[in-house]
Amino acid sequence: MEQQAHVQLAALTARALAPYASRPEPADVAALVDDLITCGQALHDEVARIPATERTPSAADGLTEWEYCSAVGPRGSGPHADWNHARGLARVARKMARALELHRGMSVP
Repeated sequence: MEQQAHVQLAALTARALAPYASRPEPADVAALVDDLITCGQALHDEVARIPATERTPSAADGLTEWEYCSAVGPRGSGPHADWNHARGLARVARKMARALELHRGMSVP
């Protein structure tokens, strides 16, 4: 994962995992979801290129969770459902980033 992508993911994750009292407006949550999907799909593609025999259980779980979360979308309707979806995407993207960095022998906080 390139440094710029890592910084972008950190910023997106911080926005998505902010306290509930800091939840953005619905339009901002929708934009955040779009950005998380773009970033997360790129991560998914990178992690998927790790040979299956070299994937950690966390990497394999991240791939499966990403496929589910991105396909299913928000559970329920309204801004709270969209916010929770953004939070779930952020957690899975972060998991995949950690798995990718671990595979490459780098540490991720």
